Amino acid sequence: MKLSLPWKWFGGLAALLVALLVVVNVALDLTLPPFLVARIHDDLRRDALLAQAAMAQTPAAAINDTAHRLAQQTGLRVTVMTADGTVIGESDKPATELAGIANHLDRPEVREAQRTGTGSATRHSETIGVDLMYMAARLDGGGFVRVALPLHEVAGTTKRARDIVAFASLVVFAAALPVVFWLSRRLTRPIEGMRRMAVCVAAGDFGRRAPEAGGPELRELGAALNQMSRQLEQRLGELASEKAELNATLASMSEGVLVVDAAAKIRLANQTLRRQFQLTDDVLGKTALEAFRHVGLAELIRAPAARELTFLQPDERVFLVTATMLPDHAGAVVVFHDITRIKQLENVRKEFVANVSHELRTPLSIIKGYIETLLEEQPTDPATARQFLLTTQKHAQRLEALIGDLLTISALESQQARLSLSDVSLEQLAREVAEELRQTAQRREIDIAIQISSGVPALRADAQRLHQVLFNLLDNAVKYTQPGGRVTVSATAKAGEIEVCVADNGPGIAPEHLPHVFERFYRADKARSRELGGTGLGLSIVKHLVQAHGGRVWAESELETGSRFYFTLPRD
Repeated sequence: MKLSLPWKWFGGLAALLVALLVVVNVALDLTLPPFLVARIHDDLRRDALLAQAAMAQTPAAAINDTAHRLAQQTGLRVTVMTADGTVIGESDKPATELAGIANHLDRPEVREAQRTGTGSATRHSETIGVDLMYMAARLDGGGFVRVALPLHEVAGTTKRARDIVAFASLVVFAAALPVVFWLSRRLTRPIEGMRRMAVCVAAGDFGRRAPEAGGPELRELGAALNQMSRQLEQRLGELASEKAELNATLASMSEGVLVVDAAAKIRLANQTLRRQFQLTDDVLGKTALEAFRHVGLAELIRAPAARELTFLQPDERVFLVTATMLPDHAGAVVVFHDITRIKQLENVRKEFVANVSHELRTPLSIIKGYIETLLEEQPTDPATARQFLLTTQKHAQRLEALIGDLLTISALESQQARLSLSDVSLEQLAREVAEELRQTAQRREIDIAIQISSGVPALRADAQRLHQVLFNLLDNAVKYTQPGGRVTVSATAKAGEIEVCVADNGPGIAPEHLPHVFERFYRADKARSRELGGTGLGLSIVKHLVQAHGGRVWAESELETGSRFYFTLPRD
């Protein structure tokens, strides 16, 4: 963008002040950290010598206590070593844990102290996760004492100094800006006013007037501009009003509107249509066939009517398209009503009804057949009659479970289910579920292992719903794992969430089935699932319950190796 003279002057001074501010901050970053590090080095060397003197007067049994006391008094980390590098005192560790600390003889600062009496080094501490400066001193009786200080104070001090300098520079910058701005505006105000007026007129705003001030030429130019503006406003007012009414009407419509001329070239497309088909201004002047690449739409414009059309670009959507001819065959108006969601809901409803009908038909048919058999031909053998009744009871229970799962998933999908949140111990809940399934697992000779440490924090969750999640996953794992197998429940605390894994060493799930296992009524092994009494809704319920808690769910598996079902729950 081309700047006017006053703005160039104003911008140049502002750029200069910004450059000075940058130079000051860069100089501060280059000089202050080395200076602070040198000061810390000197102070740390003095502290190391003081610690050397203190340790020289300390009996061997009290060395660790002295290290802790010095750390409390100075804020430093204090370590004491024997001549061979064995740690005998550490301010961050109790005496009982000293034996587990690695030998320190190979530390650079210790090696230097061994040669010269004192030594220093700076490196990242894996123990506490920060950068430290170390200073070691050799003890007269053999051994070493080492003190350490975190270097984050250098960054903090540098930041504070940078903030102060930046604030002072900004104050100077802010104080100078009004003066520069006033001078530039005073000299160029008339010309700037005319420029703004011309820009506004070009944008269709006729309310601004040019200043008629300055020399004779400037006053004459201002008067001419104002007269031109008034004439343009008067001539275009009526047209602008009509256009505004039309645009407001089209913009408020939720349907897409397309206007084409007699040659089927696009004259107008409202915002809704542009958004639906990602159209730009380039489509104006093109034919509908060129813009939409849809033969059915072109035929509909030639012979106006109402028809459902499916468009594949930019994504697959279904529209009820109505075309109306303009008077004198001057073109056509085409209205696009998006019915994609309605079609999807119809398909979902049809699929759901078909699945439910299929799932209900099997147990109902079996129950009906056995009851008819019992009514028509009373078995003489009580064992046979009992077997008939047990089979009928089994399928009635399956029918009851299916209806219960359907009600549950219906409530979850309609968001009618309310969560009763409380503090829940994941370990305790997992053990309760495992105990409920213990007899079933023992009959199948399957071992259930709960590998959730007490360190996993409690969750804010609905205990009953979370119990249902774990029960469905564990029940599936027990059912589909071969006798003698093993099912494991584990949990890991991660950033902002807890990740739970239910793993088994069963036959696994084929890769083509994995993306669909959480869908309603989807079964990787339909025959085995029905044999075991599955409804095909358990994993779908798990997904909805986990999502209701704000978590995620997924599965991993390898054939002949086993499956792992994961879900996460937020920690807070």
